[in-house]
Amino acid sequence: MNKNSFKLVSRRIGYSNSVLIVNGSKSILVDTGVRGHAKDFRFLFKQHGLTPNDIKLIILTHAHYDHTGNLHKLKKLTGAKVLVHKNEFENLKNGFIPIPNGQGRYSGLISKLGKLITPKFASPRPFVADLINEEIFDLKDFGLDGKVISTPGHTTGSQSVLLGKNLIAGDTVVNFKNGKIFPPFCNEPVVLLQTWKKLLELEIEKIYPGHGKSLSREDIIPEFEKWSKRFAIKD
Repeated sequence: MNKNSFKLVSRRIGYSNSVLIVNGSKSILVDTGVRGHAKDFRFLFKQHGLTPNDIKLIILTHAHYDHTGNLHKLKKLTGAKVLVHKNEFENLKNGFIPIPNGQGRYSGLISKLGKLITPKFASPRPFVADLINEEIFDLKDFGLDGKVISTPGHTTGSQSVLLGKNLIAGDTVVNFKNGKIFPPFCNEPVVLLQTWKKLLELEIEKIYPGHGKSLSREDIIPEFEKWSKRFAIKD
C-alpha cells in the first residue's frame, strides 16, 4: 500500500475501542482493549486480510488498563514494537497509574472511592515499551503520512494519532451514549481543553474516540465552549 491507501477500522474491545490502521505488511494497532479479548484481534486481522505478522506497531494512547488489556498477548502474537508517550513509560513499566480525577459529582465520587479502596484499579500489567514518543512520532517508517502527537489532559502522557484529516484520540475525546464527549475522568481538565483548542485548529474531519462511535470536529465544539466557560478558558 502507498501512504494514501490506508484504512481505519474502529472496533469495540470490551468497553473501549481499538483502532486498526490497515496498511498491508506495515499495519498498526492503536490500543489493545480490555483484557480477555485477544481472540477478537485474531478475527479482526483476518477479516481485513492481515496476518498477525503484518502488525508492525502497537500505539498506546495511554496506559489505563482498558487500553492495555491485551498488550502482552498481542506483543507475543504479532512481534510488533510498542510505542508509548515518555510520560506514560514508567507507569506502564511499573504497572501503576493513578485513578484519574472525576469531573462531575458522580465521577468525582467514584474517583475518590477508587483511590481509597482500589488505587491500582486503572493500572496496566507491567510492560516495558519498545519505543518512546517524546512529543511527535513520525509514522513514515511504517509507510504512512501521519504522526503520533502529544494530547495531554486525560493523563499527562496521553497521545493521539493524526492521519490526514482523521484523529485517533484515545480518551482525549469520548462519545458515551449519555452524550458525554468531554471525558468524565480527567487529571488535568484545563490542560485537556488547551489540547482540544489546538486540535480544533487542525483540519480534522473525523475523530475516533476511545469509547463510543466516531465524531466530527463540529460535534466537540459545543462541549469545548461549555467546558471552557466552566474553567474560564480564554481564546
